[in-house]
Amino acid sequence: MPFDLSELPDTAADIAKHLEAAGFTESAQLRQTLALAEEVGEFVGAVRRHAGMARRPGPFSDVEAELADVVLTAFVTAHTMGIDLRQAIEDKLAVVYTRGWRQTDSAQ
Repeated sequence: MPFDLSELPDTAADIAKHLEAAGFTESAQLRQTLALAEEVGEFVGAVRRHAGMARRPGPFSDVEAELADVVLTAFVTAHTMGIDLRQAIEDKLAVVYTRGWRQTDSAQ
């Protein structure tokens, strides 16, 4: 199914609605914050397995899937907290691009 990244805020709202309908209503902001941390941990685990730094190997497709989980969960968490993540990212990028970058020998 093709997906447009601009649909992420609406998709996050839909997922949040389904979570609420399934009974996940208590401490929604804390639940989503913990879910986001858990997804980041799963992403790190997938990277470690793919890099050969874990007890068992893992395919790069697991890395991709776990990173997608992180992004989706971040958008659901933002929705649950009333954060316009698209605007927050835009605001943060305005700061990021004002920072200096590390100089390399070729930049001298």
